[in-house]
Amino acid sequence: MTRFPARHEVPKFSVFASLLRMTTKYGFTNVRDQLIKDLKCAYPTKWETYQAAEVLGEDLFGVPKPHPNTVLNLFVAQNVRFAIPFAAYRASLGGFLALMSDKSGTLLSRHTLASTIYGMERTRGLMAHAAHTISYKRGLPDCLDSACVLNVGTGPAERRIEALTKLHDSMIVERKGGVLDVPSLGDLTCAKCAKEVEARHSTWRRACWDLLPAAFSVANCWGEV
Repeated sequence: MTRFPARHEVPKFSVFASLLRMTTKYGFTNVRDQLIKDLKCAYPTKWETYQAAEVLGEDLFGVPKPHPNTVLNLFVAQNVRFAIPFAAYRASLGGFLALMSDKSGTLLSRHTLASTIYGMERTRGLMAHAAHTISYKRGLPDCLDSACVLNVGTGPAERRIEALTKLHDSMIVERKGGVLDVPSLGDLTCAKCAKEVEARHSTWRRACWDLLPAAFSVANCWGEV
C-alpha cells in the first residue's frame, strides 16, 4: 500500500507518480497541492530560483533516478503545467536518441516529442547565436595579460580569429546542465576577461530561460504557466 510522504519529503518517483495520479483521480486537492508544491524547487519557474537550486529536475527523486521522458510524460498527463517547460528542457538534454526512446514509460506522444525537439532546437540555436555574437560581434577588448586568450596585441588578424574561435568553442561545448549552464572557460581567459564574458553570456542565458515556455509549446511566457 502506498504511504503518503511527510510534508516536503519527496518520495522515489514510482511512489510519487502513484500518489499524484491517485490524488488527481479522487480529488484529494490538498494532498495533490502538497505534492506539486514540493516539485517547485527542482522544476523552477523563475531564473533566480533556477540559479540558486541545488537539485534540479529528475535528480529530485533520488535513486533510481527516473528517465526525463518518464517525468515529462507524467507532468503532461497530470497537467502539472508549471513544471512542463523545465521538464521538457531536461528531457531535451539527452538529445534525439533519448527523446526517441521506446523503453517502457519513456515513449513520448507525437505531440510531446515534436514540441520537445522544437524546443531543443530553439534553445540550442539561441545560445549558439549568443556564442557567435559574444565572440565575434560585440568587440571584446584585447587583454594585457599574456596568459589570456584575448591577449592578441598587435599581431596578425589570424591570431585574433584563432583566439575568438577558442572562446566561441568553449561556449558551445555540451555541458551537463545544457545551454543554461555557465560555460567553462578554464584557463582560456584571465579573471577580468572571464567576468566580462560570463556577464555577457548570463544575459543570453536569462533570455533563453524566458523563452522556455514558448520554445516547448506550453505557454507564451512563464506568467501563463
